[in-house]
Amino acid sequence: MPIDDSAMLCWLKQQVRVLEAWREELACRSEIEIAMVTRLERHYAWLTDEISRLDPPLRAA
Repeated sequence: MPIDDSAMLCWLKQQVRVLEAWREELACRSEIEIAMVTRLERHYAWLTDEISRLDPPLRAA
């Protein structure tokens, strides 16, 4: 399925913002599950890399 669709790219960027909010929430907790933080960071890194690859203006930079 091609992801040239601007709405899809917008949705993916919104998911990054959700992950960022989740990161902030986890950082404020007194009990931190390292495994959860690791999974979240891995997913965040993957998603931001994918967006950079798919977003033409970001590829040109």
